[in-house]
Amino acid sequence: MPVRALLACYRIAHQPSLPPQHRQSLNVDSAEMNQLDRKEGAVSQLAQRSRRYGAPMKNDRWLLNIVAPNFEPDTVGGAGEVMIQLIGNFLRLHPNVRIYLNENTATFFPQWRGRIVEIRTGKMRGNAAKAAAMLRLGVSGKGLPREGVTWFPFGTMLPFHFNGKGVVTIHDTLDRDFPLCVPFLERKLRRFMIPRTLKRCAVVTSSQFSQERIRWYYGVESTVIPLAPIPLPSPAAAIVPAKPHVFYAANAWPHKNHEFLLRMWREDARLREIPLVFTLGSGLGALGSSIARCKAHGVEIYITGRLSRSELALYYQSALCSVLPSLYEGFGLTAQESLLANCPALVSDRTSLTETVPSDYPYVLPLETRVWTETILALRIAPKQDFRKWASRTTWVEAAGKYLEVLDEVRGA
Repeated sequence: MPVRALLACYRIAHQPSLPPQHRQSLNVDSAEMNQLDRKEGAVSQLAQRSRRYGAPMKNDRWLLNIVAPNFEPDTVGGAGEVMIQLIGNFLRLHPNVRIYLNENTATFFPQWRGRIVEIRTGKMRGNAAKAAAMLRLGVSGKGLPREGVTWFPFGTMLPFHFNGKGVVTIHDTLDRDFPLCVPFLERKLRRFMIPRTLKRCAVVTSSQFSQERIRWYYGVESTVIPLAPIPLPSPAAAIVPAKPHVFYAANAWPHKNHEFLLRMWREDARLREIPLVFTLGSGLGALGSSIARCKAHGVEIYITGRLSRSELALYYQSALCSVLPSLYEGFGLTAQESLLANCPALVSDRTSLTETVPSDYPYVLPLETRVWTETILALRIAPKQDFRKWASRTTWVEAAGKYLEVLDEVRGA
């Protein structure tokens, strides 16, 4: 796609709310997927053949490249957090690692100094500049590795020249399942790059749900490596609402379904006694008018912006509950994060969220405002319990070890 066309596409402000006909698309697709040949808890044969890494690798001579010049900490989502956790453990388990980041991002990670290879992308201020920079890099491949085994943490960042041995992580198929939740250019980029990438790389994903969707749309197998809760430090001193609040740690992306909560608080006066706290670290997006209407109805809403890990711990620990009414998730790390902080997490019964928590977890709820309202109100008088028992016991060391198994298998293929 020419640079001029990419720039034109990025100038289109395209962030529509999700129309009703798309909200049920996953239910329809799930019925279609019953026609597929499934296996309970399936993993690819690649993972089944691989050995375990429980300690630093004895054969650490082969080079592991991590290519993520499109990673920007200021706009990090779950995929970025996953990359950070995995890299920290890769460096302990497999010392021969190079990390390819843009020059701005490299300054955020002094602990990786000596392992980082800076890629000159220029200042990527705004979507158009970033699109042009990534297109130039993809075409030229300038500064990117041409030896070793390469991990691409974000499915669309594959240089056009790449014919080496690689593993790509694809956490979700949001652009296929809910296309109107994905900005126009990103949707087009995924449609162009992901099929090409899957021809050249082995695939890792985070849930059986995503594994099935990748198989359904692209006809390839992927290895499921479940993610671990991200540990939270001791809470920091910060200003939080005086009353127990309902906390939603998410960006203002349409599939995160903030409108569901705002509608609940507008329509039921009982909820207005409970403050509603959003992070919205990437900005208000299209939620500004809905938030203003809620405040006009007397709803107490706080917008924190991006929080540090210690501030996040405080908001979880002082909350009545956290919520994740998402229409779509590739995994759902924030639910595990909440449970690890001993905060009950109310999650929707959609997609991979039913895998994120144990099968008998009591707060997986249908997306019905009445059910969510009554559950939140009931929590105000419910006895205290230990929600940490519902948190996953998977560790990032285990997840990184499984990634290294796949990478090592690809190296030897």
